[in-house]
Amino acid sequence: MCALLRYRSETMAKRSPAREKAQDRGNGVFWIDHATIVGTDRAWLEGAERMTLWNVVVPDGFLADLPKLWWLDLRGGTASDLRVARGCAHLRYLQVNQVRGLGDLGALSEHASLELLSLYGLAQVRTLPSLRSLTKLKRMQIGQMRNLPMLGAALDAPHLEELLLSKRVGVSESDLERINSHPAIKAFYWNVEDVAASRFEPILARIALPSASVMHPEAWMGVPR
Repeated sequence: MCALLRYRSETMAKRSPAREKAQDRGNGVFWIDHATIVGTDRAWLEGAERMTLWNVVVPDGFLADLPKLWWLDLRGGTASDLRVARGCAHLRYLQVNQVRGLGDLGALSEHASLELLSLYGLAQVRTLPSLRSLTKLKRMQIGQMRNLPMLGAALDAPHLEELLLSKRVGVSESDLERINSHPAIKAFYWNVEDVAASRFEPILARIALPSASVMHPEAWMGVPR
């Protein structure tokens, strides 16, 4: 066995069963950290409505079989795409945070029910897919995407009202034109921490929109933390 395969096998072996690591926070809210989900876990996760999975191995199709799931917070891990969320037809909130190796966000276009989308710390992402099919998307948060040169086709979301950027994110000349002419965007915010003034000042000077409110996703969605 090569060193890489041996490392992955050893890492998997160290993971705990999801039932041992899960925090059931009540009202269908689950937090699972560094664990492995297996098919038989469906019995006790069937009522899950909101899930945070931090570096969790999930079988293909498992999350799609959870009938009440509408909130998915994916953190950490080494996935290269969003296959884990494929078939989750009722997602209203999706966060993808610091997933190492994740460079393919093409599956985002499949989640037409999304209202709030948050992408953060995805160093391998170099382009965003068109979000034209996300007709319910109202708020989009994108942060610390150091290799993303532009927002591009993500601005295709037809009813996007609030755009929030954080730290290093590419904003192109065409992005500026599209933000200012977008028929629905009515608020914009950029947390410019770690961004050179020479980069953000010319951009902010050209965006004539009120500031979007910074808030936890729970507050925006109107659910308890």
